[in-house]
Amino acid sequence: METINNKSKIGSRIFYTILILVILGSVGFTFWRIVIQKDYQIVAETSCDPKVESCFHREAVTCDSTDPSCEPADASDYKIISKSASTIFACEQTADKFGCGEELSCVQNEPNCSYTLCATDTVPDGESCTAPVQE
Repeated sequence: METINNKSKIGSRIFYTILILVILGSVGFTFWRIVIQKDYQIVAETSCDPKVESCFHREAVTCDSTDPSCEPADASDYKIISKSASTIFACEQTADKFGCGEELSCVQNEPNCSYTLCATDTVPDGESCTAPVQE
C-alpha cells in the first residue's frame, strides 16, 4: 500500500513540476516577445488632409458646465495608422531620428505599416467620412 502512495506522490510531483515549467516557459517567452522584441502593432490616429485623401471626421464636442464628466474637443480629421512597435522603438533610439516625425508615419516600403482611410465599412458610429475634392 505504501508503494502505491509513493508512486502517486512521485507522479504528482513530476506532473506539477512539468506544469510549472510549462507555465514559466510560456510567461518567459511572452515577456521576451512583447517587452524585449516589441513584437506587437501600435494602432493610433494620425493627421489627415481631407483635400487629398478620405479621412475620418469627428465633430466638435461642446460641454454643458453642469456635466463634470464631459470633455470638450475640437472637430478633427484623421486616419488610422498601424505600425510595428519595434520600428517605433528603433526610430526613437537613433540619433538622426530617420523616419521619426512629430507624429507616427510610415516610411516608404516599411513592413507591417499601413494606413486605414475612411470608407463606409470602417467609419465608427457618430463620425463621418470626408472625401477629397475632385477638381
